[in-house]
Amino acid sequence: MTEKDPASRPGLRAIQYWFVDGTYELGFGLLCLILAAYFYIEKQLEGTWLSAIVDGSLVLVFIGGAALVNWLTRKWKERVTYPRSGYVAYRREGGMKRGLRIALGLIVGGLIGATVAALVTRPFEDFDVMPLVTGLLMGIVLAILAWRTSLPRLYLLAACSILAGLGLAFARLGNYTGLSIFYAALGGAMILSGLVTLVIYLRRNPVPREEPQ
Repeated sequence: MTEKDPASRPGLRAIQYWFVDGTYELGFGLLCLILAAYFYIEKQLEGTWLSAIVDGSLVLVFIGGAALVNWLTRKWKERVTYPRSGYVAYRREGGMKRGLRIALGLIVGGLIGATVAALVTRPFEDFDVMPLVTGLLMGIVLAILAWRTSLPRLYLLAACSILAGLGLAFARLGNYTGLSIFYAALGGAMILSGLVTLVIYLRRNPVPREEPQ
């Protein structure tokens, strides 16, 4: 095994195992659909007094949706994945590290919410900035994840994110509408990828039969 072989990277197989059954894409896709619904509601309430309340709830929607998706993913793996291909024990973070990660998540979520609120109220003549920025950022995140896991399908999802963001930015549908369509499209692509991966995984890993005693 050479150093250039991706499989030689420390911990790569353990990381890939988290993605082996497609539940990551299914969970991420569900979160995207939640955000698509959020921005659709935001568009419908635009200009009303309820709009400010919805604006302020973005961080809660994101964190709550992520927590729900994470819980559902773990439950699925416990009932479907681990009985078929085994359980991998991932190193748990210490109390201080976990608290720091949660604090950073809240700060980043707050900054994202503030950025969204600032940008959607600022006019841009040639394109809608939020679908563009969101598509690029999500694409970068997925590309980094694809590199870390050496999974080509994540590169395809990264490309979908960037192309969807670019297309919606210049379609000039409005920031809220553009974001709603973007998250719906990315969520659909993620769920499709997850379902294909899940079907392949289930076919290759049937439930072990109990040997008669």
